[in-house]
Amino acid sequence: MRTSTPSFSNLIKNPLTTTVTLLATSLLLLFLPLKFSNRIKMTCVAPIRPLQWATCFCSNSASNFFDKIISSWQTTQGKKDLEHQVLQFKNKLIEQQDTIYKLENRLRTLLKFQAENNIIKKSPIPADIIGYDASSFRKNVIINVGAKHGIKPDNIVISDNALVGKVISVSGSNSVVQLITDPASRIPGRVVQTREQVILEGDGTVFCKLKYVPRWAKLNKGDDIVTSDIGGFYPVSLPVATVVENKTKSGALFQSVKVLPRVNISKMESVLVIQN
Repeated sequence: MRTSTPSFSNLIKNPLTTTVTLLATSLLLLFLPLKFSNRIKMTCVAPIRPLQWATCFCSNSASNFFDKIISSWQTTQGKKDLEHQVLQFKNKLIEQQDTIYKLENRLRTLLKFQAENNIIKKSPIPADIIGYDASSFRKNVIINVGAKHGIKPDNIVISDNALVGKVISVSGSNSVVQLITDPASRIPGRVVQTREQVILEGDGTVFCKLKYVPRWAKLNKGDDIVTSDIGGFYPVSLPVATVVENKTKSGALFQSVKVLPRVNISKMESVLVIQN
């Protein structure tokens, strides 16, 4: 009777036979001399060496690539963090410089007022401008002092020892100041050089105008306007404005006079409130 040699596929289909075959092969390799064992191992490993080499090369290349990406990302992130810190320091420095400037400006205004005014006995109250009344196009401003600081309506407001307006409404911590450029503002004044009595009125712009200046009054560009003692409401001789233009229309009883406030209201940051 003829017997056939079992094929590899038949061995795989029979788990027991496969297990016994592998176990026998392992024992045979284990007890073989070291020289023969190593030769068999080298022979078995040789076909897969190129694959091992390629795998190691790809693994090392991928590792180096990702290391470079991570290192680059860390460097970029570190630079961004440093730039953010530098920007924060710059902003803080600007904020401190602005605060110092405000304090210096307030102190300068207060010292100038005390040096040039001996008539007013009460100490003025310093205040900062914290807002503009948008509805009236910067003819009113809001300051950060109010009733709890002793502020009352009609208190006089000055800056750089010149009149800028008066308080028209007060809350607990804030007050609204009507500027001299407001069209509703009326201030009795006097021309220093000619001694003419005038009324200074706002015209809604950066300028004001003089009302009821007789056509024969000799006003010149650069003449100074100060507060008058008429009515006793404003401190006497407080600088208000300077004449920049005057015209006399044919047949008119009064001159048309444009004056510029002594204080640049658009740059004003702090004021003094006088309790009258």
